[in-house]
Amino acid sequence: MFKTDIYGQKKINDNFKKETILKIDTLLNENYVFPDQAQAIGRHLKKKLKEGVFKKYEIIDSFAIAMTKEIRFVNNDKHLGIWPAFVPKKQNESLSNDYQLYLKNYTDTRKQANGFKETKIIDGNIGYLDISFFLSETDKTIDSYMNLLSNTDAVIIDLRNNGGGNPRTVNYLCSYFLKNQLLINTLYFRKGNRSDKIFTREVNGKKMIDVPLFILISSKTFSGAEEFSYDMQTQKRAILVGETSGGAANPGEVFKINNDLEIFIPTGTGINPITNTNWEGIGVIPEIKTSPEKAYDRAVELARESAQEYRSKKNSESKLLYEKLQSIIDKNAQLSAVENKDSDIEQQIIEIFKTGKSLNLFSENDINFFGSQNIKKNPLIAELILKSNIIIFPKSPIAYLNYADMLEINGKKDLALTHFAKAIALAEEQKAPYLEGLKMRYEKAKNTK
Repeated sequence: MFKTDIYGQKKINDNFKKETILKIDTLLNENYVFPDQAQAIGRHLKKKLKEGVFKKYEIIDSFAIAMTKEIRFVNNDKHLGIWPAFVPKKQNESLSNDYQLYLKNYTDTRKQANGFKETKIIDGNIGYLDISFFLSETDKTIDSYMNLLSNTDAVIIDLRNNGGGNPRTVNYLCSYFLKNQLLINTLYFRKGNRSDKIFTREVNGKKMIDVPLFILISSKTFSGAEEFSYDMQTQKRAILVGETSGGAANPGEVFKINNDLEIFIPTGTGINPITNTNWEGIGVIPEIKTSPEKAYDRAVELARESAQEYRSKKNSESKLLYEKLQSIIDKNAQLSAVENKDSDIEQQIIEIFKTGKSLNLFSENDINFFGSQNIKKNPLIAELILKSNIIIFPKSPIAYLNYADMLEINGKKDLALTHFAKAIALAEEQKAPYLEGLKMRYEKAKNTK
């Protein structure tokens, strides 16, 4: 049995300290991503124990702090850390410790709002997103926040107080600002001599590949937050504002030392495809260096300038594509169904809208608008425009509905019914709230002579 001090804190003895250090030495040699440094740290701890450095520490908390300082002495790996094991309060004897831990984690997650602290639109149409932690399984939350910022002309992501988190979540946010299947990191793990290549991927929202991006960082920016910043910086996708980050690049996991202490040990390390290294021990260095307190105002100033340039660029690109589309429409004002079969007009129109989507100029609604504008002027042109929408947005029930409506107007009933059915199938798959309305529309089309 351990004794306690006057505050009820558990007091530890010399034997406990010795056994703890021996266990830490074993865990490091078995799991630390750098075997040679694991041995060096073990030797260092045993030397400090022999010298009596830990003699004065009599309670778990202070001993854990002292041990963390010493295991970082060899290589300053800031992911290495020791802390008291979580012991749930016995609020309800009928609940297991595992369930009490679950309740604590559940409550903490709710309080952290899935890691998202604040989002807003700043004057000048600048999106601002403050993320305090990258929690796992928060893709839907990211989608919701990114949807709010999807039409902004510049974005600021605030990671000044972000301590890191789940690598998969970091990758998902990265994917909003970079094209798909881009290699942004490789994680090497000692166990199994494994290398995992990390690629950007599809997102359930509108990508912002060319929108000006600014990231706020500070010395408190750590681990996964540093990865996001470093990935964006090395891909030349963002400008970083603030001070150099914490410098912790090695992912790992928590290991149990004994019933009273736990240790976090990095089991892997990141290798950036551009620099062939990472930010471990160095930190991510911002392009615009300023204090954390001044970083926000400086970023807003830069973002406003960039947003204005971005709007001008988009207006020019949009005008060129619109003029090209209008030229095709004007040249084919009297287009007939027979002529359309042998022309390349359809492909020209599809390419215009594909280009517009890739440049974030045309959305699904925009294409529907262009199609509706031509229903009376030239129904066949309208049909081609709406057909391009199902090609560009193949998972949209509404795109199929509008195209089917247009086919019916142009007397192509069988083809229209096929696309009404496709709209219904997609809506069923997506559990769309307007499913019954689509079914009614389909039945109406079937019964129309």
